[in-house]
Amino acid sequence: MKGIRKNISYHENKSLVTIKQHWSGNRAYKGRFLNNERNLTHGIGNILKWRLSPNPQRYEKKTENWNPPIHTVESLDTIEGNALMWLGHSSFYMQLDGKRFLFDPVFGSIPFVKRESRMPVDPRIFKNIDYLLISHDHYDHLDKKSVRQILAANPGITVVCGIGVGELISQWGEARIVEAGWYQRLDEEPLSITFLPAKHWSKRGANDGGSRLWGAFMIDGSVKVYFSGDTGYGRHFKETKKLCGSPDIAIIGIGAYKPRWFMQRNHISPYEALDASQDLEAKLTVPMHYGTFDLSDEPFSDPPRVFSHEARKRGIKFAVPQLGEVFKLSE
Repeated sequence: MKGIRKNISYHENKSLVTIKQHWSGNRAYKGRFLNNERNLTHGIGNILKWRLSPNPQRYEKKTENWNPPIHTVESLDTIEGNALMWLGHSSFYMQLDGKRFLFDPVFGSIPFVKRESRMPVDPRIFKNIDYLLISHDHYDHLDKKSVRQILAANPGITVVCGIGVGELISQWGEARIVEAGWYQRLDEEPLSITFLPAKHWSKRGANDGGSRLWGAFMIDGSVKVYFSGDTGYGRHFKETKKLCGSPDIAIIGIGAYKPRWFMQRNHISPYEALDASQDLEAKLTVPMHYGTFDLSDEPFSDPPRVFSHEARKRGIKFAVPQLGEVFKLSE
């Protein structure tokens, strides 16, 4: 036990407000961050088992004609008020209280995985962006080419990310970078941004697993918006509600969820996304993390179909924006 404790360290950004009492910072074992709940990762054996196992939806997936509707926006100046626009997968543009945000922007394909739905807008429209929020370092959430383009076009931008992620981004361009630990808040007039727990992991190379922190965001302004990042289901949703209050909008992942025995540790299903929404007591739930990259066994149309059917059955208010559609957060 003494040896284990000796290898545990705690990490935080001391310049930020910590909203959880008696929190000592994010735990890391030998420099690798840990989840609040039991850390579970898959070895090569389970990865091979998944890849070599039969997929009950293989034929459906192979024959699916995935061609989702796309809306086009020529300029951000045409978007009025508080609004949200889905760009595919977990990428969003948001306007809130006069500020412009980008969440986990990925504009094209990622290593070894082709983008299957078109980027709905020309990325060159993303000008005068105030905040770039990065949930974690996986390639489908942190894309070097996209981030470099954003930083070059927005010299005054602030990047908010988990501890360790900023060091990587700083190599790609100039920006004000704020690294946060869980439960840490950045107060920026007229709103605040809090980095919160997620049940996930990080890795970009062969030997860097767990070296950069992952998480979720709560943006608190005239509208309160929660962004789950990638996560398995856990007690952190109820805790988020207790610490931060209920969000007006909860943006929660629903895809890359099959097979459950493999994906459950790190990706919530459409059913669990609605459990999370109920834990948060969100007024409106918006799904993400589907329909863009082929990362799992289910067809692209499966997650939104299952999510919508189950949300109606439970009486949960939801919206499924189309690609590039401008969705008003408040009137």
